[in-house]
Amino acid sequence: MTINCFTRRGLSRVAAAFLAAGILGAAPGANAAEDWKARWDKTVAAAEKEGGLDVSGPSGRQWTKLLQEFGKAYPKIKIKVTPFNSRDFWPRLLKEREVGKHLWDLRVGGADTQVYPLAKSGGLADVRAMFILPEVADEKNWYGGFDHMFLDTAKKFVPSFGAYESPLAWNNRAFIKDGEIKDIRDLLNPKWKGRIAMANPRGGSTAVSMALVYKDKNLGPDFIRDLFNKQKPVIGKNSRQLLDWFSAGKYPIGIGLSNSQIVRYRTRGVKLDMGRVSGLKIWSVGVAGVQVMNPRPHPNAAIVFVNWLMTQKTQARIMPKVKVNSRRKDVPIADKNRALDWDNYQDAVSGQTEEFTAAMVDAKKLIRQLVK
Repeated sequence: MTINCFTRRGLSRVAAAFLAAGILGAAPGANAAEDWKARWDKTVAAAEKEGGLDVSGPSGRQWTKLLQEFGKAYPKIKIKVTPFNSRDFWPRLLKEREVGKHLWDLRVGGADTQVYPLAKSGGLADVRAMFILPEVADEKNWYGGFDHMFLDTAKKFVPSFGAYESPLAWNNRAFIKDGEIKDIRDLLNPKWKGRIAMANPRGGSTAVSMALVYKDKNLGPDFIRDLFNKQKPVIGKNSRQLLDWFSAGKYPIGIGLSNSQIVRYRTRGVKLDMGRVSGLKIWSVGVAGVQVMNPRPHPNAAIVFVNWLMTQKTQARIMPKVKVNSRRKDVPIADKNRALDWDNYQDAVSGQTEEFTAAMVDAKKLIRQLVK
């Protein structure tokens, strides 16, 4: 017996019925386009109704000015950007939350040790789910894909929109000859005692560097003890002071030098002939990361901001000015001297990823013992 629905005519009728019901994929692309557009328009409308956005930004006027340009794109959303060092912001946020205050929508900056426990406790929002605009949500647009972009093990809470090669320290070639310092182990040479300065090692980029050193089997905690006990590095009070010392040769070896300060110096015409001190293959996010709070005062405005920040147009405008290389493949490299080799990027490590959290905590404990 012949079953009509499996004849050619029957199949045509079945297919037509499914298409009419929207079950077959006659126009999934069109539907998908309608879906994201509808979601985006709804989110923007809700964000404009909220009318505000409170952002914790990286320290430095340049970053503050650039992030505030969001207000030009969305004038109905009044953005406020408050600059912070990472080591100062997260303790403040946690204390505010202890008394039930939720004052911040998001943080633009690198991930410190408090970030990952906060994500696990529900204090950070799923940023990956916030990617609405197709150019942001398309993984093919990003070097390393989403697995490398997101620094947390869940791959959804802590994205980075920039990545660059990062040495453990710098030396000023105007005062130190080439070849005198080949890698970080050479910093323990007695001749460099009293000639090393660093940013506060209790947090920020210096803490990240020390975490990498702490976890490395060829360096480890013994190297950190020797560095502090024998070489007596001076801790700078702020990033500008540190670079002043470095450029003048007072302390021609610098650890944790601020990228924004380096850009500012060069913009002013100050010549800085900087040599890398490494010994490890490292990549860094620097301050080119985002963490969105949960809960937050302006939930929809934060989503609009994340998408705005991740677009090609915004990245192409911001990243050259701060000299940080964007992860977007369609944005020109801002600093060729610090460009990652994206064909071999998996060989490098970053101390800002969740897997290094334990090492950073241990390194911080050790440093607190060594720095009184």
